[in-house]
Amino acid sequence: MFENFKTINLTIGLPYISVTNNGVTFSKTAIVKIGSPSHVLLMMNEEEKQIAIRSIGEDDKNEDATPFVRSKNSSNLNVRWNNKDFLNTLSKMMNWNLEEHGYRINGDYFSSENAMLFDFKNAYIIGDKDSESDK
Repeated sequence: MFENFKTINLTIGLPYISVTNNGVTFSKTAIVKIGSPSHVLLMMNEEEKQIAIRSIGEDDKNEDATPFVRSKNSSNLNVRWNNKDFLNTLSKMMNWNLEEHGYRINGDYFSSENAMLFDFKNAYIIGDKDSESDK
């Protein structure tokens, strides 16, 4: 009777990433939405100022796979990438000074691809309540 149904995990909050001088941090909701995979494909569209991550299975891992969730312990689900080259690339793409501000970018989930898209054109400064209420 329920063969066309899929389970939905309702985590609190929106899926987002934070970009600060310390790294790129994924919200628990973003991690859960794509199934808490051990590896993802990280993709970037510099022209559109977007990044995307797509969950990949163990059989699909290749040299382009980026480690993601290290532990499936749901009470402490977190992912932070501290790669300075990646942070520099994002800073240059957006003309940001991460020494001055951190940014939050809400994500959109695409179930058909099991992927999250983060549009940096919609980024706002962390702690900027006026910008945050508009999102």
